[in-house]
Amino acid sequence: MTDMSEIFSFTAAFIAVQIFKIIMFKKDKDYSGYDERQELIRGRAFRYGFLTLAFSLAAVMLWEECVGALPIEFSLLMMACLMVGCLVVILYDIWKDAYWGIRQASGSNAAIVLMVAVMVMQYLSFRGHARAGDVIVDGILTWDGGIYLLIFAFFALIIVNLLLKAWVDKRGGSAE
Repeated sequence: MTDMSEIFSFTAAFIAVQIFKIIMFKKDKDYSGYDERQELIRGRAFRYGFLTLAFSLAAVMLWEECVGALPIEFSLLMMACLMVGCLVVILYDIWKDAYWGIRQASGSNAAIVLMVAVMVMQYLSFRGHARAGDVIVDGILTWDGGIYLLIFAFFALIIVNLLLKAWVDKRGGSAE
């Protein structure tokens, strides 16, 4: 049985993604004008992200075989590995100034606001599962509560890095 808060969270997240697309991608603009340096950096970021994903999956499998099961549901552990690989790509691009083809000046604040909104929804869903007692069951972090923590941490790390990068650039620490 699906809880109404989960349905509300999913619906709100879907609407947030649609608003993000409308704000960030205008049809009358061409966002494909990247320079070769950005293409090279993004390619390197994808390679590092893939290698991180492959290494983390191998490490988890090796740990499970040699040491024993981790106190995390397997599906949540696999999702964590995938999200770490994605974080490597995103954070590498942020710190190397290889942004995606979105409106960087005026859209960046909207993107942060939407990420914060998603984080609030994740927190509220996590809190509901924590009250129900299905976050940690028999000493194992479950998918039901753990996924909300994982998504919350994912966006929190992106926001912190975006703000740090903006602060470093404002102080004149950009490597350009």
